[in-house]
Formats: sequence, C-alpha cells, structure tokens
Amino acid sequence: MSRFFNFKTLVSFSALAIAGCAALFSVTGIGTLFAGAAVSAMVMASALELGKLVGISFLYRYWSEIPKVLKSYMLVASMVLIGITSAGIYGYLSSAYAKVAADPLKMNAEVQILNSQAQTLDEEIQRKTQRLDQIISLRGQQENRIDNLISKSTTGSNTTIRSAQNSLNELNRTANTLQREINQASAQRDSLKAKSLTTDVAITTNSDIGTFVYISRAIGVPLDTVVKWFILVIVLVFDPLSICLVLAYNFLQKRGEVVEEPKKLTIFNESPPQPTPEVVEETIVVPEPIVQEETMIKREEMEPVQPVEPEEPVEEERRVIPFNNGDFNEDDPFPQYMTKAETEEVLENWWAKRNGLKK
Repeated sequence: MSRFFNFKTLVSFSALAIAGCAALFSVTGIGTLFAGAAVSAMVMASALELGKLVGISFLYRYWSEIPKVLKSYMLVASMVLIGITSAGIYGYLSSAYAKVAADPLKMNAEVQILNSQAQTLDEEIQRKTQRLDQIISLRGQQENRIDNLISKSTTGSNTTIRSAQNSLNELNRTANTLQREINQASAQRDSLKAKSLTTDVAITTNSDIGTFVYISRAIGVPLDTVVKWFILVIVLVFDPLSICLVLAYNFLQKRGEVVEEPKKLTIFNESPPQPTPEVVEETIVVPEPIVQEETMIKREEMEPVQPVEPEEPVEEERRVIPFNNGDFNEDDPFPQYMTKAETEEVLENWWAKRNGLKK
C-alpha cells in the first residue's frame, strides 16, 4: 500500500484537486461572462487551464535547456493565465454571492428605512416635548396671574380675569393636543423599531450570509465591502497554491523519492520482540599442573670450569686481488696487487683527485 500511496502521491492529489476546483470556477465564471457563446468559451478556458499546468511543469523540468525566447514567452503566458483564472474565480464567487444576498440585502434596506423613520419620529417627539414644556410653563404663569387678579379684584378687573382665563384655557387645549401627538408618535416609533428588530433578526438567522452580516457590523463596514475583500483573499491564494503544488510534485518526481518499507508493528505500536540468542556456556578445562622432578646434581659431580684464554689478534691476511684483470701495466698508478682496504682507499683518492675534490 505504501509503495503506491506515499507523500508524492498526496502532493499530486492535492495539486490536481485544487487545480480542478480553480479550473471549474474559472471556466464557469468565463462561461457566465460570455453567455452568448458559453460552451465555446468554457471549452477554450478548459484548454487554457490544461496548457497552463503543462507549461509550468515543462518550465520547471527543462528550465536550463529552454531557449530564452521560448522561456520568456511561456513564463509571461503562464502569469497571464493565472490572472485570467483568478478573474474567472472572482466572477464566479461574486455571482454566487449576488444570488444568495438578494433577499438579505433587500431586508437590510428595509431595516435602514425603518430605522430612519423611527429616528425622524424621535426628533419630532423631542421637538413637541420641548413645546409642551414651554406651554406648561406659560400655563403656570397664567394661573398665578389669575390668582393675583382675583385677590386684588376691583371694579373693571372682571374683564381682565375673564381674558386671562380664556388664555389659560387655550394653553390647556394646546398642551392636550401636543400630548396626544407625542403619544401617537411614540407608539408609531415603537412599532417601527419592533419591525426593524424582527427584520434584522431574520437577516442574521434565516439567511445564508449571516456570518458576513455579523462581521460587517462588528467592524462597521458595509456588507458588500466585506464579501468583496473576502472573495479577493480567496482568489489570491487559490490558483497560486495549485501552481505551487504542481511545482512541488515535479520537484519530488525529479528528485526520485525513495519509498521505505513500513515497519511491522504490534497492537501497541511497538517493535516486535527480537529473538534472544542462545547463550552457550563454555566449559573451561583447567589442566592439571605438571610437576617436574628436579634433577639434583651434586656439586661434587660437576666438572670444574676451565678459564678461557683470550685469542691473539690475527693479522689481516694480505689477500692478493688482481687489478686490471691481472694484467700488469707500468703506466697504471695503482699497484698490481693490494688488499681490499688498500684498493678502496686508492680508488677513493683517485676519484677525488680526478673530480677536483682533493689535491
């Protein structure tokens, strides 16, 4: 099993899986973009995707052998095809998001409108509340005035009291009207807020993009912007990762990965016990000591040792060595017969004199 399913196989499978997904998304996106000739565009995109993978593998394997012109063109073409694939993936994912996000975006727009209306009502309620407070203050002043006029009633003061009473009644009617309007606006505002809250909960719980909604609200960025950047991050790592894995597979293929045989393990993932070699006990035989009988020699039986007299030095025999093959030559500086030592001495002196080493 390990001979066929090793790390190189895993790398090749991952590269083909990611490259296949990238090709599928890119081809579908290009087909959607050119809807008038979708089939033709998809066939063209598929062929380009296959050529891109083959071209990149060819560049890696024979980089040092390819001519510069071919190398430059294939490198530029591969980069352009990577960009086309990334653009197709972006279009495909954006189209899928647009289909899913139609209803949530509509509901989000409704929530914004409801919140705007509720805010308008809040402003109106605040304005009428301020007006009501002013009227209540004036009514209190008018009541104090009427009390003073009544306490200081004189001839002709009835007309003034009656006029002040009419003004007080008018203030009461205005205050009551403002209070009713404030109550109605408050009820309408509460209804709008409840509807907005219900719609907002529906967006986050019943839609397929609830996660993006949470993220957009957490960082204070519109939903479309969050999804756009997320798709862009996917595009930046999608097709380039498949290319890197294709290069990794080519590297392993070129290197020639060595597959090691798995070790046989036991149930507890331990190496099986190795057989213990038998210990052979060696029997050491100690030989018995041999007792030699000493031969006792009596001192009396030993012969006396005679002293050895030193030999007289023998004079060196004057061996006769024929010189010049035994032929006597009067012109020869060497004598005809000499000992070996004398011959060597004469030869050394003659050789030194001849070479100027000795006079």
